[in-house]
Amino acid sequence: MVRDLTMDCEEAIEYIKNNVKTYDKIEMSYNRVFTPGEVINIETCVLKGGQKSCTVLVSLDGDTIHSTVDIDLEKIKYDLIEVKHIPKDDEEILITIDSCEE
Repeated sequence: MVRDLTMDCEEAIEYIKNNVKTYDKIEMSYNRVFTPGEVINIETCVLKGGQKSCTVLVSLDGDTIHSTVDIDLEKIKYDLIEVKHIPKDDEEILITIDSCEE
């Protein structure tokens, strides 16, 4: 069973920070990019100048040359369309991004 949620981009990033764990599966759609894979790490920090960063390291499903990617959610948040979180022992959660003002 899949639980459907609708959030703005800020709420979706907070959901990922608080609920997505290492080795969970995640599928992110942003701009024209689809990134399915296993979460290796999530790192949050505040950069110089007060800019926030939330970077998700994903080991991509499939056979690609660069099979691990870093995605800084703060940089792509205005392009974020959908996030599917598949925890190891729980129901799938599909987050549809409603809107996020720049």
